[in-house]
Amino acid sequence: MASILRRIEKKIALENYSNEANEDLLPSPPEARTWTWWNYSSVWAGQSLDATWWSVGSSFISVGLTVKQTIAPVLIGCAILGVAAVLNATFGAHYHVGFPAMIRPTFGVTGSKWFVGLRGLIGIVWYAIQVFYAAQLMNIMWICVFGHIYKDWNPPVPSSAGTDAKTIMNYFLAWGISLPLSLLHPSKLRAVFSTRAMFGFIAFFTMFVWCTVLGQKDPAGFKGFSILQENPISGAAVGWATMSSINSILATTAPMITNQSDVSRYAKTPEQAGWPQGMTIFVTKTVIAFFSIISAASLQSRYGGIAKWNIWDQLDLLLNENWSAATRCGCFIIALGVFYSVLVTNAYCNTVPFGADIAAIFPRYFNMIRGQILVTLVSMPVVPWQILTNAQAFLTFLGSYTFLMGALLGCQWGDFVLRRGNYHVPSMFDYSKDSIYMYSPRGYNWRGFAAWLIAFCVIFPGLVAAYIPEKLSIAAQRIYSMGWLLGVPLAGFSYLAFNILFPVPVLPAKHSEDPVAKKWLGMSELHGIFPGDTINGGDSASTDGSSIAGDEKEKSSVTVLAVMA
Repeated sequence: MASILRRIEKKIALENYSNEANEDLLPSPPEARTWTWWNYSSVWAGQSLDATWWSVGSSFISVGLTVKQTIAPVLIGCAILGVAAVLNATFGAHYHVGFPAMIRPTFGVTGSKWFVGLRGLIGIVWYAIQVFYAAQLMNIMWICVFGHIYKDWNPPVPSSAGTDAKTIMNYFLAWGISLPLSLLHPSKLRAVFSTRAMFGFIAFFTMFVWCTVLGQKDPAGFKGFSILQENPISGAAVGWATMSSINSILATTAPMITNQSDVSRYAKTPEQAGWPQGMTIFVTKTVIAFFSIISAASLQSRYGGIAKWNIWDQLDLLLNENWSAATRCGCFIIALGVFYSVLVTNAYCNTVPFGADIAAIFPRYFNMIRGQILVTLVSMPVVPWQILTNAQAFLTFLGSYTFLMGALLGCQWGDFVLRRGNYHVPSMFDYSKDSIYMYSPRGYNWRGFAAWLIAFCVIFPGLVAAYIPEKLSIAAQRIYSMGWLLGVPLAGFSYLAFNILFPVPVLPAKHSEDPVAKKWLGMSELHGIFPGDTINGGDSASTDGSSIAGDEKEKSSVTVLAVMA
């Protein structure tokens, strides 16, 4: 039996691996660094043209703001997002490694795996939820194509299913259609992201124009771009609602900010992952947020009732109010464009990060593509319609995850300032006691965990208030409203304080006096690798950060050859 298991293990083990890394965890080779500013801008433009961001206005209106009052939080929140995305892309663009490796200097080569695992587990749930969103859009497309034949079709299913047969069917169809994206390596997704931005823009701009025209044709006279407020607010409440809305914008996109290194590692040059994508984030997210708010206001002005925010609910409203061939054709085109956008967003936000995470935790058996396939498989039993319908507390937890990741970003940025952006890439894959990132005890950097815990403890009353608001004070609820804005700087400054009091080496002992450590991003000129260094876990490497296959596997220790200009 043992021999059979050994043969199976040998069969499924990767060709180029060690117990510390495989080729997807190691620095991206030069031939994989092909992404330009246009590709990164397309990624973020497409992410803005997404069903989740389209409904972001609901969070503003639900706290009592008017449409005009949303201008400030949208502009401020999107500006912060643009800056944060550029800052976090710096790590991968200069050192060519993804999130799992890049947080090792902050939390230790062993300690970092806790955060990698957390990101992976949440990614499974969000993958299933995004597929469910795609299924809702597929339902609209079937209605447009088959009309009442499909709309009136309602085969019985057990009540324990928690939904109807059409939802289940569309969920598995959407899951199957999304599967091919998991077979593509992230470095090959450039064209997919670019086309997503194009199709998404056509779909959402068409929806915006359509809704606005309908609003102007309101027989009672268009009331302007305003949502009917059941509980309007004034005074200090407006300020807190504005703060909550800014935090909502940041929380909605925080996971993508965390994922930046997973794609910025493929930048042709560091500048390609710089400010152009930051400007794209600010412009596209601002424009689409206002498009969504104006569209919802226009539909409510025309048809009355409660404002609808989800794109599929809006399309369903249009079909119900005007059942014509033209309406069905228009709704089909919009639903198809948004459907494609949702699938690609799922790849960027969940499939790629999970692939990187599982490759970091089990490098012997999983590379990026195997990990991407795994998340599609394990997401099937999640049953997202049950989560979205019956588990509001769990959804609150998923939202709080963004604040926990915000505290992680604060620690990471604090580490970047502390080291002046200088990192030693071979040490990220070195589990020996001499590694500068193999902190005591057992590869855990207690400074990072302590800083993260401080931020978490401050935010914790706000998290509790989100579950049981009637039991806690208004102050605790306001802490939750500032979760990301509070957690990031608090974790960052705490991390700096701990490291000033208990300093750690920036570079290995033999290079500790090298003047490169005194320059901002000085090590990036060497791609994080000194001549003569070795990277444990790769099969070969050079100071351009690449790793190339060789003959030895588990015990490979590769000498760095030359500095790339």
